[in-house]
Amino acid sequence: MLYAALKLVHLLSLVVWIGGMFFTLACLRPALGVLDAPARPRLMSAVLLRFFAIVNAAIGLVLASGLGMLWIAWRASSGAATGFSVPPSWIVMIVLGATMMVIFGHLRGGLYRRLQAALQAQDAPAAAALLARIRAWVAINLALGVLIVAVMKLGAVA
Repeated sequence: MLYAALKLVHLLSLVVWIGGMFFTLACLRPALGVLDAPARPRLMSAVLLRFFAIVNAAIGLVLASGLGMLWIAWRASSGAATGFSVPPSWIVMIVLGATMMVIFGHLRGGLYRRLQAALQAQDAPAAAALLARIRAWVAINLALGVLIVAVMKLGAVA
């Protein structure tokens, strides 16, 4: 029962993170064209501030639930003669998930802070260039998230 609850938390947290990236890239950004150019970076900055706070929480839940599921799997196999072996699909998920978290750290701690500084300095070209870089990294993270879902769906995972 605990494993199922942890898996639900894990999956819902990922749905929020991956879905938010998809929404931002596929829906929000293309719709920004209805705004005047100076308003676009300010709106994206406000959206990203809220989204990054949600992703921070989602990452915490993903890590906690993932470690909890690993611990339960390890405990369940502790009596087996073969011991605990992490399935290859889990290894892929862990490596790609950690990569996504590092990219998020770069987005949140690096590029977004520079975007804020550009907006405060009213440097529209710098803000636009930073938003383009943020968009590119979000697209990479979205692709990694979709790849994780594919690997986990195609892998034999409990």
